[in-house]
Amino acid sequence: MPTLEDVARLAGVSRATASRILSADDQSRIPFAQDTRERVRQAAIMLDYKPNRQARGLVSARTHIVGLLIPGMGESFSSSIVTVAQRELAALGYGVLLANTDSDNVMEQASIDEFLSWRVDGLLILPTQNTGDAEKLWLLWHKGIPFVLIDRLFAETPFYSVTTDDYSGAVMAVEHLLSVGRRRIAFATRPATVSTNRLRRAGYIDTLARHGVAFDPELVLNVPPSSEGGRIAVRELMQLSSPPDALFCCTDLVAVGAMEECMALDIRIPEDLALVGYSDLDFCRVLRSPLTTVHQPPALMAQCAARMLAQLMKGETPEVAQVKLPVSLVVRESA
Repeated sequence: MPTLEDVARLAGVSRATASRILSADDQSRIPFAQDTRERVRQAAIMLDYKPNRQARGLVSARTHIVGLLIPGMGESFSSSIVTVAQRELAALGYGVLLANTDSDNVMEQASIDEFLSWRVDGLLILPTQNTGDAEKLWLLWHKGIPFVLIDRLFAETPFYSVTTDDYSGAVMAVEHLLSVGRRRIAFATRPATVSTNRLRRAGYIDTLARHGVAFDPELVLNVPPSSEGGRIAVRELMQLSSPPDALFCCTDLVAVGAMEECMALDIRIPEDLALVGYSDLDFCRVLRSPLTTVHQPPALMAQCAARMLAQLMKGETPEVAQVKLPVSLVVRESA
C-alpha cells in the first residue's frame, strides 16, 4: 500500500505539505501554490494512494465516517434507507459503515460501541426499542456525539429524529376500512415499546371511538413483524366466535403472511377479510390481491436524516429537531 511519504517523495514536497493538501477540500484556503497542489494530487492518483481515515481521525478528531444502524436487511424499507443515506452522505464527503442489529438490543449496543471505537463522526440509527429504554442514546447525547434517529423516536427527549406521521397513517387505514362497511377491524401489531406501534395503535383505537365502534381487545394481537406474524394473526383471529371482517397490519410483511394464510384457509380477500398493510413496499402492487397500504417515503426520510446529521457534525443546529413527514393511503384491491 502506498504511503503518504511515497506521495510526498514523488511530488517533491514534505510529508506535512502533502498531508495538508490532500486533507483539504477544494474550498479550503491553504498556503500552497496551485502547481504544488496539482503535483501532490497527481502523485496520489498515480500511486493510487488511499488515506488512512482512522489515522487521520486521531490527528484531526474527524474521520468523515458515519455509522448507520438498521434493525434488519430483509425488506426494501431498510434497504431504501441505506441506499439513499449512503448516496447523500457520499455527496457530503462522508463514508458509511453499516451494522444490522437484527432488532436486538444487545447487538445494537455492541454495534454502537464498535462504531465509536472507529471514531465515527456521527450515527444514523433506526433504533430497536425492544425495551423502550433510551439510556444508550442519553449516553451519546451527554458525550456530544452527533446522532439522528430514523423512523422511530423516544417521547419527551431532545434527540434529533426523522419520522413519519404514524398516528395519521393508522387513522387513514381504519377510516378507509370503515368507509367500505367494515366494523370488526382487527389490528396485528407489535409491542408498544416501539414508538411506531404505539402511535399506530392510538390512531386505530381513537378512530374506532370517533365512529362509535366499540374497541374489542380480542381483535388486537402482538405478532412478529414478519410474514409468519401475519399467518399467526389470521389463524388466531379466525378461531374467534365472531371473527373480524378486516385486518390492519403493522407492516406490509405481516400483511403478506396474512394474505398467504387466507389463501390456505379459502378466505376471500377482500370479500371475507379486507386487508391493509403499512409502508408500501415494492412488492405490494404485484401481489395476487394488490395490497392497500399506508405509504411511507423512506428515501425522503433518509435524505432528511443524512442532511440533519451533516449539520450536527459541522457543529450547526438544525432548524427543526424532530422532523415528521406526512404519509398517504394507497388504495388497491385488498380493501
